[in-house]
Amino acid sequence: MMNVLDFLKTVFGANISITGFDYSEKTPYYIRDGYTPSCITWNKNRFVLLTPNAVSWRLPVLKKQILNFQEICPLPCALCLENLTALQRRNLVENGIPFVSPEQQIYLPFLGCLFTERFKAKISAPDQMTPGTQLIFLYLYYRQDAEPINLTQLSKKLSLSKATCTRAVNDLTVSGLITVKNEGTNKWISPAFAKPEFLNKAFPRLKSPVERLIYVKRIDKDKTMMKSGVRALAALSMVGADGEDGAVAISQKKAAEVPAEDIITRQDFYDFGGYFIEVWSYDPVLLAENERVDDISLLLSLQEDKNERIQMGLDEIRRAHELPIKYKE
Repeated sequence: MMNVLDFLKTVFGANISITGFDYSEKTPYYIRDGYTPSCITWNKNRFVLLTPNAVSWRLPVLKKQILNFQEICPLPCALCLENLTALQRRNLVENGIPFVSPEQQIYLPFLGCLFTERFKAKISAPDQMTPGTQLIFLYLYYRQDAEPINLTQLSKKLSLSKATCTRAVNDLTVSGLITVKNEGTNKWISPAFAKPEFLNKAFPRLKSPVERLIYVKRIDKDKTMMKSGVRALAALSMVGADGEDGAVAISQKKAAEVPAEDIITRQDFYDFGGYFIEVWSYDPVLLAENERVDDISLLLSLQEDKNERIQMGLDEIRRAHELPIKYKE
């Protein structure tokens, strides 16, 4: 909260302080759980500043809740909202909702106002997720533990940098797929929807993880090579796989370790046989199950295949995860 205090001091002077605030017994649980309260004192003036705990919030809900809280609070009340847009500021002012937006805006009719033209840029999610974002989304989807997870835990679990995790969380937050709750320096992340709605809402933005194929003379047994393609689909459906139906999936890092003398051309593969390896944009081992790639990544890697046999096999995955099927019985 120091950034809020510093900002208020630049406007009202040094004679302003911030302390904790205790809710009364009449305070509803959605206020107790949803906001962190502070008491701001300036000379003889005092007011309560409510900061939403969730990073993603809906303005209509906040407006209704602060008005409800104001009815039971003896002090004036205001919202603390970071990175307001111009439309959000206008909406709050028109509805007479006091607020402070650190380093941007102050609308406190009972003390004073400050408006600048610094606003949060409108952010929209890209049409498709980046590999890091898709990996984090699928990890959250498959995760059995209902407890929230933070950025540090995600970074360790998926071997991703903090920067990649932060960008992914921002994307998933903007697209409304996750909720983020701040507790001190931690951001606790949870899916915004239950299964299967969580997957259905995100599915149009998911893409095949297969970046390229490597054709090789032989494949050494390696725990980092997961069964993929039709071979993996055969384990989930009635689709049969023959010797030419490879493949295995590996990460880009592991692809660099494939011996050069084992690599052949695509034409040699078709003329003389061999194997092919899918190089994925994220490590398939992280989501793998029973030595094969995960269901959704497998579906994405094969969904453009025009073979009806393949699509009927993929419908087994679609049914299992309550996605729209292509071939109705």
